[in-house]
Amino acid sequence: MKTKQMNEDDSFNLKRIVSRLLDHWKTFLFSLIGFILLGIFFIWYVSPSYNIHAQVLVQEQSGNQPSSFLGSSALSSFGDLLGVQSNVYNEMGILQAKDLMEKTVRDLDLTVKYTEDFGLRSRELYKRTPFHVDFKPKNDSIYTTTCDINFKKLGKDDKFTISMSNVLFDTSFTGTFGDTLKTRMGKLFFTRTGRPFEDYGYVLTLNSVDYMVTDMLKNMVIEIPNAEASIILLTYTTNVPIKGEDVLNTLINEYMKRDLSEKNRISDSTLKFVNSRIEIVSRNLDSIEGLIQNFKQNNNLADISEQGRLLVDNASVYNQKLNEIDVQLDVANSTLNYVLDDKTNTRPVPYLLTSDPTFLDLVQKYNALLVQKDKISLSISDANPITQNLQTQIAGLRGDLVRSLQNQIKALQTGRTQLVSENSLIASKVQQVPVQERQYVSLTREQSVKQALYLYLLQKKEETAIAEASTMSSASVIAVPKSDYLPYFPNLILLMAVSIFLGMFFPAVFVILRYSLHTRINSRDDITEGTDCNILAEIGHNDKGPVLAMKDDSRSILVEQFRALRTNMTFVTGVKKCPRILITSSMSSEGKSFVAANLAQVHAISDKKVLILEMDLRKPHISKMFDMNAERGITNFLVSGGKIDDFIQPIPSMKNVSIISSGPVPPNPAELLMMPALGTMLDELSLRFDLIIIDSPPIGLVTDAQILAAYSDVNLFILRERYSYKNSVEIINDLLENKKFANLYVVINDVRKGASYRYGYGYGYGYGYGYGNYHSNGKKGKTGSRLKNLFSKNK
Repeated sequence: MKTKQMNEDDSFNLKRIVSRLLDHWKTFLFSLIGFILLGIFFIWYVSPSYNIHAQVLVQEQSGNQPSSFLGSSALSSFGDLLGVQSNVYNEMGILQAKDLMEKTVRDLDLTVKYTEDFGLRSRELYKRTPFHVDFKPKNDSIYTTTCDINFKKLGKDDKFTISMSNVLFDTSFTGTFGDTLKTRMGKLFFTRTGRPFEDYGYVLTLNSVDYMVTDMLKNMVIEIPNAEASIILLTYTTNVPIKGEDVLNTLINEYMKRDLSEKNRISDSTLKFVNSRIEIVSRNLDSIEGLIQNFKQNNNLADISEQGRLLVDNASVYNQKLNEIDVQLDVANSTLNYVLDDKTNTRPVPYLLTSDPTFLDLVQKYNALLVQKDKISLSISDANPITQNLQTQIAGLRGDLVRSLQNQIKALQTGRTQLVSENSLIASKVQQVPVQERQYVSLTREQSVKQALYLYLLQKKEETAIAEASTMSSASVIAVPKSDYLPYFPNLILLMAVSIFLGMFFPAVFVILRYSLHTRINSRDDITEGTDCNILAEIGHNDKGPVLAMKDDSRSILVEQFRALRTNMTFVTGVKKCPRILITSSMSSEGKSFVAANLAQVHAISDKKVLILEMDLRKPHISKMFDMNAERGITNFLVSGGKIDDFIQPIPSMKNVSIISSGPVPPNPAELLMMPALGTMLDELSLRFDLIIIDSPPIGLVTDAQILAAYSDVNLFILRERYSYKNSVEIINDLLENKKFANLYVVINDVRKGASYRYGYGYGYGYGYGYGNYHSNGKKGKTGSRLKNLFSKNK
């Protein structure tokens, strides 16, 4: 017979695994209850976290507003190479900048966190505290400090106690509402808010601005949900929904303020330039008007002659043209000086002071690049190729502006020279005009130039102010910050599902690992998967003593199991008159003597004469079990001989059962068992008894059982559940393969009740048939009592 080989189907037996798991249903139940209670405690303990969402639409810039320099054809491919797709990504980078979040922290005074302490749990109080703390830290980098505040008489007293602690110190002091408290971290100023005080502990957490900015940016997610749209989605996670909404609202407002400030830089620069020119022209105009007034007073000029009028009228056309050219020259020179000035080369150039379309186009591009450079510098260093390329464009456009202005000045100077020559012809005709009138004309002409320039500057100032007032942010809020109705953490359904899963997972892993790593036999399957040897019987767990009371407890499960073993023995022994049954095991304490004694008793109550041979000469046990004399026995008979009747001892507590004890322990048990006298003894005993049970030593330790197997008809190998090792089946396989034992069968002892094992002969935890319904304790049930009374009456 070959050893049983396990195939792939045998390696995974779902039914077996489920049965073993059901054996530990109490473990699963307690684990499930424990994890569910742990999940409920976690939901109660942890502060819920909410997601606050907002959406901002970024409009593409057009017109005279600065637009992304990547829109130009010269740099479009370069921008794609660096992964910059559109202006919305730049705006998203600005929203992620620390300076905006720092302004938000300062505006909302988030460096002070108010907490209400309930003992095991705490809750943040935002805009719901009965007091307010104005915190002025000594510097921007401070350690996080916790302040436990104890208000006396629920805040009715102005005094309170503060316990302040951090990684550097731990101190306590007393404060009063309205006083400025100087601490190591900074100044604290406590005021009342008018809300009532609760009977809880109040805790302040003081943090630096830098810490809060870093912490809040970790909880902020800014993304573009659709690459084809210019929409920015902002999500902020917090335990207080109102606080999260305020944070997003403030952040978006600061962002829009910054956007407007960037757009108004050009207008502010233009206004500053115009105001400075108005001051200069106003002083010059006042000076000329004073000269005219003095001239008239000194020369007593009240009216101008008809001739002077005519000459002035004829010269007015040329004077007007000359005035226009002078105004344009003045504007061009001022603009050229502004562009060439190193102090203003990083400021936008005013483009409202000239009407040259080519120059206006250059100014618009130049200003747009300056604004774009300032925006990108927030997220890109000056050494970046984009910044360097942008600086190259700015320098080129400045050169183009200078050359354009120089060309305009040359053209205006040429025109002025021509007008001056033509005006000289008219002046030659005014030789008869008095010198005073000619001087007067010169002064009035200069006055007209300054007046025209002054009015022009005032007009441009109003236009710039109107343009600045009408400037709007390129971003608009399309979804105001709003918190989700339910917290995203903890998720009640998910947490309960995880609790149930863990409550089932850990016991399952425990049971599987326990059975996988266990070296002992835990069930019938451990035997059947390892050997093809037949299992003759299964004996349950015994806690009533080594010898069962067959008469008093005749309906118990153990008695019925031994009856089943007796019945099965009749099939394997056949019609032999006195079969010899050898009982062995792999090691001691597996139940050989227990099975031998009770198997003899169950045969004896069927009117058979049974003899037990205590052949375990090294470590006898059955004699002690029955409290029999073991001084004379098998050892004495094999060594000294004599009559076999002198060694047979009837067992008083068992009718029809006798025993021959082992006798003294010999020095050479194996050689003693090989003596011919053993066979003679067994042949003689077979004539006197109906059944001989041989209790042999464990075969896994010594060879005595193999010697005795030559005289046995049936061999029972005892395996004890949860005690015998799994490799014990290898001994059985070796006995079968090498034909050392004939008619070898397995008896499983000490079987525990459980889902993975069911008694195979119709036994449950209660047993009954016929008219008597008996439970495992041997007591009759109500049905059995009624049937017995009925049969008694019939008798």
